[in-house]
Amino acid sequence: MTAGLRILLHCFAGLALGVCVVFLAVAAALVTSFNTDGDVVIPGVIRIWRATENGATALNFVPYPLGMGVAALGVAGVYVLIAVLAGGRARRAAASRSEAPG
Repeated sequence: MTAGLRILLHCFAGLALGVCVVFLAVAAALVTSFNTDGDVVIPGVIRIWRATENGATALNFVPYPLGMGVAALGVAGVYVLIAVLAGGRARRAAASRSEAPG
């Protein structure tokens, strides 16, 4: 597989991973806000607070879509960087083992 195709596939996998991580972080923040009485803030991503309306508990939130996108791209970038660097080392190590006498 060529290096460009490998990097492109890592980009798609990293983007999917980034979206999942942001989704899980927001879900965890919602659960934490519901179970506590304080505000829950993921800076630049979402702000959640609990209130009582008509005798029922309500969760209010202010999402920051740009921050969510930046966070997902950040996770994707770190994933791609680690995957590409680790993949190159593994291939070099395998090549050196196959060339070693023995």
